Amino acid sequence: MCITRIMSAFLCAGYLLTTSANATVLSFDNSPGTIPFDYGSRVDASGVDSGGRTNFNLTHGATPNVAVQMFTANYSDWSQLTNLFVWGSNYADLTYVAYHSFQQGARFIFTADSQYYVRLHSFQMGGWPNTNRTLPFLQVLVDSSPVFTQTNITISGTTANTFSFDPNVVKGGVIEIRFGNDWNIAIDNIGFSQELIPEPASLTLLGAGLAGLALRRRNRK
Repeated sequence: MCITRIMSAFLCAGYLLTTSANATVLSFDNSPGTIPFDYGSRVDASGVDSGGRTNFNLTHGATPNVAVQMFTANYSDWSQLTNLFVWGSNYADLTYVAYHSFQQGARFIFTADSQYYVRLHSFQMGGWPNTNRTLPFLQVLVDSSPVFTQTNITISGTTANTFSFDPNVVKGGVIEIRFGNDWNIAIDNIGFSQELIPEPASLTLLGAGLAGLALRRRNRK
């Protein structure tokens, strides 16, 4: 009976820790030619964002607790300039991609509500017009700290480059993607998710369950 209760507590805590993550894959297929600053922000379970735009990719769920901002940025200081743009084809094998203004950069900012994390899974980039390009700068930041930085990267014009991340590691209150200075390179299929930060009581319960199992095992020996 005791071992059953310990196992139940352990499973309950594990459930709380592992079932609260939902994800969205952000593409630009249903965006107008000029991308709204809040495109893809707070996508609900019906595939609708906070601006009333529909048909968002819900293959992995929704992200109603993540606000999204995106814009063309000044490549020297990353200050906000104007909107990003959509192009339909010829950025490698991608369709309907996001790109920035000439000789500038792009910023994508994902901000989680309090008590949530936002997590980055992956994104893709391609070169135009179906031509390999050199991307001067690419960076991912978590809570303002760079966790991934590359310069002078070859971006394919045939098969899009895929940049993948461990969402259990690349997560925080705010995640940002920055890149520039070649508008012949665009981004698509940004996979991100939200995760409810476990309550301290849940963590305590999980720890107690593990400790109880260990003690039970020692006593049986």
